[in-house]
Amino acid sequence: MVSAVNPNEPNVSESLARANSWGLRSASGFSCEAQGSSSLSREELHLATDMPESPETIGERMLVKAEQGQSVECLAQSFHVSRTAVHAALVQARARRVLAEVVEFIDNNQFRSPSAEAVICGKPPEVSEDERPARMPSGLPAYLGELYRVRLLTKAEEQHYFRKMNFRKFQFLQLRAGLDSSKPSARLISRLERLLGEISGIKNLLIKSNLRLVVSIAKRYLKSNTGFFELVSDGNISLIRAVEKFDYARGNKFSTYASWAILKNFTRSVPAEHQRLTRFQTGQEEIFTQSAEQRGAFFSDEHANRSQRAVIQELLGELDGREQKVISCRFGLGESVEPETLEEVGTRLGVTKERVRQIEVRTLEKLRRIAERRSFEIPGF
Repeated sequence: MVSAVNPNEPNVSESLARANSWGLRSASGFSCEAQGSSSLSREELHLATDMPESPETIGERMLVKAEQGQSVECLAQSFHVSRTAVHAALVQARARRVLAEVVEFIDNNQFRSPSAEAVICGKPPEVSEDERPARMPSGLPAYLGELYRVRLLTKAEEQHYFRKMNFRKFQFLQLRAGLDSSKPSARLISRLERLLGEISGIKNLLIKSNLRLVVSIAKRYLKSNTGFFELVSDGNISLIRAVEKFDYARGNKFSTYASWAILKNFTRSVPAEHQRLTRFQTGQEEIFTQSAEQRGAFFSDEHANRSQRAVIQELLGELDGREQKVISCRFGLGESVEPETLEEVGTRLGVTKERVRQIEVRTLEKLRRIAERRSFEIPGF
């Protein structure tokens, strides 16, 4: 942890500007060990570069070296300044870094409750010990198997972690509003840095536990391995954005929300698949083949969200039991955790994967006809 700054120390900009006039900008090119106890001459410092640096740039370089493990004493010697100036420069650099962070969150009135910390940041929900790891689909490279060793989160866990992540973002923004950039508090900066670290950890957990979702959908929508990893890369970006935009309070499963976002991206990335989707659309897929103007803001309000779900449920209600099962499993609806392969659905139903494919194609066409006959529209899109 970087040490706090003494409130009685001299102005950091003046100290660094004075050191810079001695050739401070070049000192970072020399290791503390190489210099020993002696200082570099001004001539040696000036020879290393022609352009002076601002105190801000010098502070950033000091911070990088401090994070790499260099001590304050070593930095003071390398940059030819006092320890006090190093402390001040590090605090200023940390403050600039924190102030530059772009943080957006999904607000919730619960965040303002006096008991929010205890309720939101308590222990995560308990998970049954008999949770089985997912079976990796056939045809994938072995090294992708690592993704399938990561357990999918339950809906209760999703709610817990999304709520906690957004609450920490809310706290971060509330605290940062009180940070004085001219006289930053090292203690406040440390609290903000801890919050950023916790936010990042939760976000990475949510992304990692859903990475195989991208692979599953990509595998299903490509006829060959050509462009597979490019598609997965694009899908990962969609997944990351979905983590940032997901509103846990609406009661949806994140895996379903993310599947739609990934599917939307894939229909743009693979023109041939886009044409196939246009021929066999469900209410869900139609969302991702319309223009931005037609869709409007994604889940713009709770009424539109409920109406959209109601339309999909009404469409699915027109199907028989087997048809509902195939569509729900293939598109990650209902109780399905993520979209399943033809083979996985076939195993569930005790039929061949070719038979599942036939049922899926026939059912999608059936849904399209029902939607056209009833002139269904998806509110909010």
